[in-house]
Formats: sequence, structure tokens, C-alpha cells
Amino acid sequence: MFFELEGEPERVIKAGETFWEPGGDVIHYQDGNNRTDSRSRFLVTMMCPPGQPMLTLVDGEELARRRHLRAPRPGTWPAADSRN
Repeated sequence: MFFELEGEPERVIKAGETFWEPGGDVIHYQDGNNRTDSRSRFLVTMMCPPGQPMLTLVDGEELARRRHLRAPRPGTWPAADSRN
């Protein structure tokens, strides 16, 4: 499956491999099937302190403000884009 966290390049996780997300102030950008010939499934175990939300959705404004923290993806941003 495809997997992408803020500050890390998109990567493929293969069957049997594991992954970890730090939570907190790190955006989980994507996960999804990278194959066209079969389905993919994965199990998620999420933990958080009592009384805290399990996850927080990010709106378009925040995504735009944090764009510079996303790892470059070939063909995604125009060459003139300044990502300093």
C-alpha cells in the first residue's frame, strides 16, 4: 500500500511489513492500494490519552500553511514553486 506522513517521502509498504505513525502534530497524508490486480487490507491500532480525540481532521487552510513540510513528490509541484 502507499503510505505518506508529513516530512517523509511517499513509500510502499509490502505485505507483512509494519509501519508506525508518531501522532501528535504530524499529518498522515495518504494510504491506499498501490496495486490494480488485488485488494489491500491493513489493521490499525490507535491509542490516545483518555478524553482526547483519536484523530483530528485538517482543513485546506492548514494543509496550505504546512505545505512546505510535505516531502517532494515528483510531478506534484510546479518547478517555480519555492518550498524553502
